[in-house]
Amino acid sequence: MTGAPTTQRVYAAAAALFAAFAVWGSLFPFDFHAVPWRDAVASFWSTWHVPVARWSISDFVSNVLLFVPIGLFAAAVVVGAPFQGALGGLKARPYIGVVVVCGALVLSTVIELAQAFVPWRTPSVVDVAAETIGAICGVVLWAIIHRPLDATADAAVALVRRSPVVERLLLLYCVLFAVAWLVPADFTLRPNEIADKYFHKRLLLPFTPSPDAATARDLTMVGAAALPIGVTAMLCGCGGAARRSLVTAALMAATFLVGLEAAQIFVFSRTTDGTAFVVAGAAAAAAAMLAGLAGGRSVATIRAGGR
Repeated sequence: MTGAPTTQRVYAAAAALFAAFAVWGSLFPFDFHAVPWRDAVASFWSTWHVPVARWSISDFVSNVLLFVPIGLFAAAVVVGAPFQGALGGLKARPYIGVVVVCGALVLSTVIELAQAFVPWRTPSVVDVAAETIGAICGVVLWAIIHRPLDATADAAVALVRRSPVVERLLLLYCVLFAVAWLVPADFTLRPNEIADKYFHKRLLLPFTPSPDAATARDLTMVGAAALPIGVTAMLCGCGGAARRSLVTAALMAATFLVGLEAAQIFVFSRTTDGTAFVVAGAAAAAAAMLAGLAGGRSVATIRAGGR
């Protein structure tokens, strides 16, 4: 069973977003320089002769993970494409896998070759292999979880549709907050780079002094920016007529912020300050409490079956 047209558009947007992120992460800062095509191709193939023992495991894993969501969401899009019916519904899964993996292979090759024209970037056929493996993993993951994935996506779309405009704006704000928390999104899995953040005091536990720690002004701005998150956790998803309990809303806001703080650890150029997280969490909880008291809504009850 495939998702509804709106759900398919969500999948397409997700696939495009992750593909754009792959381009961003691979070619930033887009400072292209002229390089002879022969040299670019030679550089691309040179890593193939490097012994496997000298490959960077963290880089290989990073490239695999980079293309897993591309393979996953691209497969979800292709399964709903018009030609799918002609191929026999779900019996066409092998064709879906071939289409998606070939597309990912082309995208990866183009990105890697383009890296030859960006200083400080190294094109690599090994990275193409890793990213292709990631796309294959994404297709396999789709084959395993496509039914619950469709159900979850359909439920999320339905939730947004039945939400008032103000609640939709709050949900959009949370997305923008997440983006701001993680830009420039230069994620790394290299242990030495994460260790570098720690040793240079850019990976901080709450209230740890550091030249890069958030200032009082920064913390005030973080607290103010986190207020709508608490309101979102309290009100959104209840049909515009009810609200969550304070405990549930606080837990939802805290889970959202914990996820962002954990992800920020792997953003090399960002200082991850636990104090900012504490301030954001406290502000979100306070905003949730105020929204619950001022909204005049009753606490939503959970019905059997989750409906």
